[in-house]
Amino acid sequence: MYNTHHLTKHATTRMQQRGLRYTDMDLLLRTATQVSPDAYMLTRKDAKREIAIRKDEIQRLERLKGRKVVIDGAAILTYYPSCEADQKRTLRYGRAFQ
Repeated sequence: MYNTHHLTKHATTRMQQRGLRYTDMDLLLRTATQVSPDAYMLTRKDAKREIAIRKDEIQRLERLKGRKVVIDGAAILTYYPSCEADQKRTLRYGRAFQ
């Protein structure tokens, strides 16, 4: 959503003064409630909802850490927990394919 807007000089100055990053602005515009046609506000309810979503994603990422999926075109061939040696080998030789 932020990509569809441009920042004025005033907005850029205020962001710098208040320690707001460009990625913060993007997150704010994607998750906040539109309170009028020209304004958004991240309410406590919005923040709580987004934190809960990300908490679930963090838990899933922790659970999936070290797993490997092998695909062929659109088909998923296999999925398995990868040992550390396999991860190193995959990262070492797999990057040649990128």
